Amino acid sequence: MIGRGGRRARIQLRQLAAITVLACTVTPVFNVLTSEATLGSAVVQGVIDALLVSVLVGGYLQFVRDGLLRPWFRELSFATDLAISSPTVVALFLVGRGIGLVLTSLDPARFLRSFTEAHLLYALPYFVVLSVGMLFVLQMNRMVGANVLRYFVAGRYHQPTAEERIFLFLDLEQSTTLAERLGSARYFELLRRFVDDLTDPIVASRGEIYQYAGDEVVVTWPLVEGVRAANCVRCFFWSRDAVAREGARYTRDFGLVPRFRAGLHGGAVTAGELGDLRRQVVFVGDILNTAARLEEYAKRAGLDLVVSGSLLHRLELPPGVEARLCGELELRGKEARVAAYSLSGAPSPAQRAV
Repeated sequence: MIGRGGRRARIQLRQLAAITVLACTVTPVFNVLTSEATLGSAVVQGVIDALLVSVLVGGYLQFVRDGLLRPWFRELSFATDLAISSPTVVALFLVGRGIGLVLTSLDPARFLRSFTEAHLLYALPYFVVLSVGMLFVLQMNRMVGANVLRYFVAGRYHQPTAEERIFLFLDLEQSTTLAERLGSARYFELLRRFVDDLTDPIVASRGEIYQYAGDEVVVTWPLVEGVRAANCVRCFFWSRDAVAREGARYTRDFGLVPRFRAGLHGGAVTAGELGDLRRQVVFVGDILNTAARLEEYAKRAGLDLVVSGSLLHRLELPPGVEARLCGELELRGKEARVAAYSLSGAPSPAQRAV
């Protein structure tokens, strides 16, 4: 079972590490330019301050903003979230620095004096710019994707790049009927909750959300990552379990528990940045078309997950998951037949920690 409290641990630890590195880099520089007389004292004070600031800011971001108050913050606009979180983070920066001064001087009175010292005239604008910049980057990272911003900054796909990837196409069953029955507003709420429930299994299986296309979610892995421990297969079954666990809430709010089908395939694709007014990392190749067609076949045949034979042969299925041959399929838009298998069952509880 994926522990509910630890599902986001990997992303949270990366964020905390980034905040710590940033704070440990800029705080000593700030101390040199403002309050500390020597480089040694500036570095020592700066590192202590930075560690305290990292704990406070990281705690707020992970356990308050993205934890206890996450549903409330998700309802806020980008600008409102930034307007609330930025002053909070600035205050935590200043509190962390005040505590740091107390620890190095062993003088409790330094805490209050830290808010009235002349250097605060320099510190406040500095911390405001730093806080707004950090929160802006975190928000943009969430909006464009957990790894996509890093890809853009590093220029990984600035030139077309050939690589091997796995794609999982997840499609909500009977979406047209659901939209008519619920109406567009309630259907959108259903779709949003459904997508939210998929997030933790995708994170736990080390996947990346490539795109949302209406009622369809496309997840991708570098081939090595997706094959490792059959992450690409586990993602589907963990997603199914995550939705099932929320079945009572779905039934209460929408009168049903959503079901979905999926197609899974992997191989060579070409990746690159596409667009001018709106730039996006795009993957192209027959691999995506095949995965989408396998998902269509799963819907027609009433199967949960259909995987290509070429990918299945590279996987060691988790205990509890069984493969059944579907045959050599004629898929729409493809000349050659594709060997396919349906997967059923579920990973055993002992195998659910990645």
